[in-house]
Amino acid sequence: MKDISKRIFEKENQAEVSNDPRQQNKSLTQLVSLTMINNTRKNEFKGIDIKNNNISNRPLVFCKPEQKVQTKTISYPLNKCSEAQSKELNNLILNYSEPILEYYQQLNIQTPKNSLQNHTINTNLRAKMIDWMIEVLSSYKCKDQTFYLSIRLMDLYLSKTTLKHVSSDLHLIGVTSIFMACKYEEIYPVKLQVVHEKIAHKKLTKEQIREKEANVLQVLDFNLNGTTILDILTMVLSILNLHYQLYDAANLLAKLALFYYEFVNMYSYLEIACAVLIISTKTIEQIDQSLSSEVTIPLIISTLKLDYIDSIKCANQLLEFSKGFEKQFPNLENLKKFSKFQISDIMKTQF
Repeated sequence: MKDISKRIFEKENQAEVSNDPRQQNKSLTQLVSLTMINNTRKNEFKGIDIKNNNISNRPLVFCKPEQKVQTKTISYPLNKCSEAQSKELNNLILNYSEPILEYYQQLNIQTPKNSLQNHTINTNLRAKMIDWMIEVLSSYKCKDQTFYLSIRLMDLYLSKTTLKHVSSDLHLIGVTSIFMACKYEEIYPVKLQVVHEKIAHKKLTKEQIREKEANVLQVLDFNLNGTTILDILTMVLSILNLHYQLYDAANLLAKLALFYYEFVNMYSYLEIACAVLIISTKTIEQIDQSLSSEVTIPLIISTLKLDYIDSIKCANQLLEFSKGFEKQFPNLENLKKFSKFQISDIMKTQF
């Protein structure tokens, strides 16, 4: 065996050196592998300086990066795939829109009411918490649905718990609601360590957040299912094919509506969503003349199966709240800061 290895080794050393750099590289690789058969330790090759080898003096064609041809071929199929998925989603919505809305109406009964009734937490502090949630979730690029679920969990817990909470408890409840909503909605949820260090700024311990999460789950009987205003908005906009025209305005108005504790207690999520869509339609109509409020508003109300007069009344109340938002909450800037639509555009809306 040693004689065979020796002959192969000599044959490699006597072979002609090719002009092809790839061939030279191949010969070097074979030489290294054969010497290792002869029980040469690996660390002998760690000190080899390839730059001093004659190979480096030749043009290293094989080291040039290949042309990235794949970038053109990858993007196009993905666009086709996304188009196919959107068509499939639209077909699903068209085929199952009525049962989905019926399910939302069943869940609509669970809209949190009188969440602060049994606690010594004032409404302005709740509004401040909502504005802070907008800042946190927007900064961490969380989905809009995560925000709406956070508010729903916070209000629902406060409305059902038998514990009497004070103002200083709201920070822990709000942080825990964000933590739970992220785990429920986000693909990559915000980790507890980040919540403790970056969001709570170490004012709340990880144990406190865990204990409050367990308490919230027990109070809610581990049932986090329920509809939000955004669920209803997106469904109606998809059914009526108005998503790209109205979404940004409707999203701003829906967040704004949640600031008003009295308004949320007066109406359900379904009714608030309807009012939001009515105002958004009137607002966008001033910008886009192709959108007719006379046609669209009755369609929205009939799609949600609500009374026309009551829906217009609710929309008028929300519009008045919207116009007085900056006066009532002068120090809360995050809603305006992180919204794509401007409150000033809504203030021009008239019925």
